[in-house]
Amino acid sequence: MKPEGPLLKVSRGATIYSHEQVAHFSYKVIEGAVRLSRLLPDGRRQILEICLPQETFGMETSDAYSATAEAIGEVVLLRCPRACIAELQDERPETRQAMLSMLSRGMCAAQDHVAMLGHQSAKERLACYLLRLAVGHEDRRPCTIRLPMGRQDMADYLGLTIETTCRSLSDLKAGGIISTPDRHRIVIHDMAGLEAIAEGS
Repeated sequence: MKPEGPLLKVSRGATIYSHEQVAHFSYKVIEGAVRLSRLLPDGRRQILEICLPQETFGMETSDAYSATAEAIGEVVLLRCPRACIAELQDERPETRQAMLSMLSRGMCAAQDHVAMLGHQSAKERLACYLLRLAVGHEDRRPCTIRLPMGRQDMADYLGLTIETTCRSLSDLKAGGIISTPDRHRIVIHDMAGLEAIAEGS
């Protein structure tokens, strides 16, 4: 990791922090994507979140990190010491409110992820994630999104095998919902159809 002032450049695959390490910093993604994961008792990896540009992570309520954070590709981060955040919260009420809002969004995202893993089919999970990536680009027809991760990371995040993930992508392609020009791009041709699948219709 290469610091440049408050910015931190992280190389592909590098660990930003480890699970249960003392939490000295919080981060905001400027470029690239970061995966937050834990190892399950059986040795499998579960990706808890994939953080995209403008999203924050490492804002813990305890003194240790609750997951391991790794750079999926080349990543640029804004790093802020937790002590500075605490001082700003004391000095500026608006900062405290912003922090509470970010924590609330994080909790809601975690709850949505748990609900997805517990109640949705493989195709529904994939559809929900593609819709999340399409946020802000929905008006484009067709809507092209860039995948920040490979198929294995996507499978681990969705709680699926890589074979099931690839089969679900193939099903969406066969239905004319999406196309995949290459491994890092997905074109959504039928946004309403994708939304219907995500809702279990």
